[in-house]
Amino acid sequence: MNKRILSYSWVALLLLVMGACANMAQGPTGGKQDVIPPKCLGSTPKNGELHVTKTRVEILFDEFLQLSNPAKELVVSPPQKINPSAKAIGKKIVVELRDSLQPNTTYTFDFGNSIGDYTENNRVNNFLYTFSTGDHIDSLTISGVVLNAQTLYPESEVIVGIHSDEADSLFTTKRFERIARTDENGRFTIRGVAGQKYRIYALRDMNNNYLFDQQSEGVAVQEFPMDIPSLSITEVIDTVYGDSMKIDTVMTRKIMSYKPDSVILRLYEEKINFQKFDKIDRPDRRFFSLYFEKMEPSLPKVTLLDTTMEKWCFIETNEMADTIKYWFSDTALCKKDTVRLAISYMKTDSAGVLVPVNDTLMASLSSSFLKKEAKDLAEKEAQRKRAERRNRPMKRTNILSVKPITAVNVYEDPALEWPNPIASLDEKKIHLYHAKDTTKQPLAFTLTHDVTRSSCRLYHIHSSELKQNETYVVEMDSACAYDYYGNHNDETELKFRKMEESEYGKIILKIANAPENSFVEILNGNDLPLRSVKVKDGVASFEHLLPALYYARLVVDRNGNGVWDTGKYSENTLPEWVYYFPKGMKLRSNWEMTEDWDIKANKLDQQRPAGMAAKKKKNNDR
Repeated sequence: MNKRILSYSWVALLLLVMGACANMAQGPTGGKQDVIPPKCLGSTPKNGELHVTKTRVEILFDEFLQLSNPAKELVVSPPQKINPSAKAIGKKIVVELRDSLQPNTTYTFDFGNSIGDYTENNRVNNFLYTFSTGDHIDSLTISGVVLNAQTLYPESEVIVGIHSDEADSLFTTKRFERIARTDENGRFTIRGVAGQKYRIYALRDMNNNYLFDQQSEGVAVQEFPMDIPSLSITEVIDTVYGDSMKIDTVMTRKIMSYKPDSVILRLYEEKINFQKFDKIDRPDRRFFSLYFEKMEPSLPKVTLLDTTMEKWCFIETNEMADTIKYWFSDTALCKKDTVRLAISYMKTDSAGVLVPVNDTLMASLSSSFLKKEAKDLAEKEAQRKRAERRNRPMKRTNILSVKPITAVNVYEDPALEWPNPIASLDEKKIHLYHAKDTTKQPLAFTLTHDVTRSSCRLYHIHSSELKQNETYVVEMDSACAYDYYGNHNDETELKFRKMEESEYGKIILKIANAPENSFVEILNGNDLPLRSVKVKDGVASFEHLLPALYYARLVVDRNGNGVWDTGKYSENTLPEWVYYFPKGMKLRSNWEMTEDWDIKANKLDQQRPAGMAAKKKKNNDR
């Protein structure tokens, strides 16, 4: 029995040794991970010191440090003409001011979250250091939020500054007295403020000079009187009860409240009336495009120098008319690798005035296009030879295909959309049928060419006999349509269904506190407008909406032009006011949704609905 026990003991000992050997590879674990941020031990000058004359600041911590992105994170107030240098040296943060110190001034150094320990980068959150060149420290604050004036989305990395002089001209001629930078939520706190009147501004400072001196810089100005900065201290009594519900401790604590603490600034970019020609592009033999910045409503005059034809092109533009496509109507022009044209348009000169400009341009096919074209032609020739050897017909390549039609809205006509401008269309070879079971009943219709600038390739089919929730067929005989480039359609059948009212929903917004010169936009989740209507008698109604999640934005249309307008600082014009319905509206089919909306019920920074994506494009409407 004892031998058996001894044998078991040896086995246990062997297992322990093997386990120890296996764990040797792990090495020392080093203990718990350091999660404690560095602690400030002192500074030179001392934090809060008076009558300071030195421009070098040294702040000592209890760990070796790293300083992350001080150019962005560190905000020194008042702002410096020359940016200070800041670096981590061992356990110290060293800041060198390169400007002379102003007399009787409180200096604040807001490091944000830039300070961290060297090993784990545990951050010292919102570290603040201050001193004064005078005999007191100004310790009041002004805080609030900067919002995009059009979308009410918070604006980050924007400079917010104050002037004690209320003259508006200071914003363009004199640097701010004190500044702060907005965080990712658009929030800011200006520190070291005295108890006096100020005017407050926000600036997306493109050249880092703390002045509004470029129209492209985002700007916001104080719109309402701001309270004089102040501090109120309220004593609150906290009672702590013991296990027997008897009073154990009565504690008094002080709550410090700084005002103003909810300033709202609406940031906008001025609409720059700047217009110029950008470039010419010819990615295809059939057309070329002209690109402009801020194209005026009237299109440029373009004369082709390689033809005497009066009608040598068809024109299409985008919605803003700053991109214009010219389709050739002459195949001889398509064959030219380069065509010459004369262009007359209005350009903004250095004084901001539109002046006429005449220019000569070359619309040339790119070398990459010509290489691809040669490769395609070689491949087509190889296919022809293979088909000839096999005594098979070549696959036709001059087929003109119309865009398919599937479902047509109740308020729209079906349309034929061609890839190229159509030279001839034989309406007698186009037929419209009502498809019922296995039968097809012919219907009368008219065909209308879309003559708007948005599309010269669209033909609308109108018939009073189209009914909701019924299926229809458009049949086109072969070669009923020819484009200008030798292509024609094959025999084609398009089947579509006319949608019915029950597939849509309706949203009715009953709006309080909205001026009559307002309109409401229905938006998708990406903050893009889908439709807009004017507010009439406090109501905005949207019909024929497909089931989806919608949002709404109201614009107080100051000038009645139907679009949101930005402000202009030099003319003391503010951006038009915008309000958001504070929640999404999930609309179902065959459903009428009515919502009450008081546009003043929520503060401006609390209106934008949760879950709506940020709109990335700039403020200025082009």
